[in-house]
Amino acid sequence: MTTTSIHRASPALLLLAAACATAAPAPAPAPRARASERRSAPAEPAAARATDRRADRSPEGAAVPPPAEPIPAKAQRLFSEALKTLEDQKELKVPIDWALMERKWRAVLGEDDLAEARFNLGVAYDHQGRTADARAEYEKALLLKPTLRQAKVNLAVLLERQGDVRGASAVYAEVLRDFPEDAMARERMAALYRSSGQLDEAWRLAREALLRDPRATGAYKTMIRIALHRKDYDVAKLIALRAQKLEARDADLALLLGEVLQAQGDEAAASSQWAKTLELAPGNLTARYALLEQAVRKEAWPRVAEQAAAVLAEEPKNAPVTLLRGIALRHSEKVDAALEAYEKAEKLSGGTLAEVYLARGVLLMREKSECEPALAELDRYVKTVGPILPKGSPVPALQRECDEMIAANKAAAEAARQLQLDAEKGAAAEAARKAAEGAEKPPPAPPAPRAPGGR
Repeated sequence: MTTTSIHRASPALLLLAAACATAAPAPAPAPRARASERRSAPAEPAAARATDRRADRSPEGAAVPPPAEPIPAKAQRLFSEALKTLEDQKELKVPIDWALMERKWRAVLGEDDLAEARFNLGVAYDHQGRTADARAEYEKALLLKPTLRQAKVNLAVLLERQGDVRGASAVYAEVLRDFPEDAMARERMAALYRSSGQLDEAWRLAREALLRDPRATGAYKTMIRIALHRKDYDVAKLIALRAQKLEARDADLALLLGEVLQAQGDEAAASSQWAKTLELAPGNLTARYALLEQAVRKEAWPRVAEQAAAVLAEEPKNAPVTLLRGIALRHSEKVDAALEAYEKAEKLSGGTLAEVYLARGVLLMREKSECEPALAELDRYVKTVGPILPKGSPVPALQRECDEMIAANKAAAEAARQLQLDAEKGAAAEAARKAAEGAEKPPPAPPAPRAPGGR
């Protein structure tokens, strides 16, 4: 299990399970596909393969100190002030004001064009999302001082983020050649090798990174992912727990440990780790999706509604999650709101999300007892899915059940009509009988006249 996310997994099986939760058993979600392990000879990581969704470490945030050689007194003072400003913010555990740090390093450069100040300015740019400016400063720093290892490493990280895997690999290789004791380049190279499927080489580089820097968190993450891929869950858990002792507030480590625990079947502990991930990184959608999938599997509909709403706050145009929210509303007996959500999901998907029709059909069938429109929705589902339904699909059974219900309703209606006709015929016969009996009786004799005087 590498990432837990409905938008990375095939949504069809999960949505199928949710839509038919009370209709028939549905197949469990398929495990996410993983890149096959390849035993290729160590070479540069394959450029065609995608890298991790982001670099495991941001560019080095710790500013490099001024050079050992003498520099002008004012530049030295400004450099020291900038370093103290950065350290003060870190000690206070407040978000770093990178715009302020940019101004501080610019002031240093106003007095002396130092490679170290260029590098630190590049870091400030990088943390503000100004990638092009950051790259320019790293390159200027390397021109001034080719031996500035940190600038070369951060330049490689930038290239990696921009999708230039081959370029990043080349720079990392230069770092390893020129600085054999560097840990971060090995850490990043290990992640690249893992992404390209060269797991043995990735594992070796990650171990080498940890030998040089026992706090190389990215190396731990690479090893956890490799162990997960190989289904060595006990090993993965051991590495994750060890890494968490070093970096207790690392959101990615909590996320990965959650995936390990889920793979081991400890869903409660996995859920706890994903909740911790969201405490540390509230915008982490991967953890949200993991909790959403878990809630759907357990048919915990209030939790499904909660997690789906949280995802949609970040991704309002996500059709599968909109549908899942609608299904949760249906199970909360909010039928009209559920139908509105289904309609929205259908529009967002452009009519391509087949499970919308399935969910609507089940709702009409189960909640409204409207089998004819339900059958029309199930037919739309079948046409949208294609000629072959998913294995174990409950749709044929639902269609048969609906057909049987329609036939039974028709039979009941016909029986009721026949009973009504019989009743009407019986009433008419009874009325005719009574009329006939009345015609056959002689009219009553008139009363005898009374004698005068009452005698």
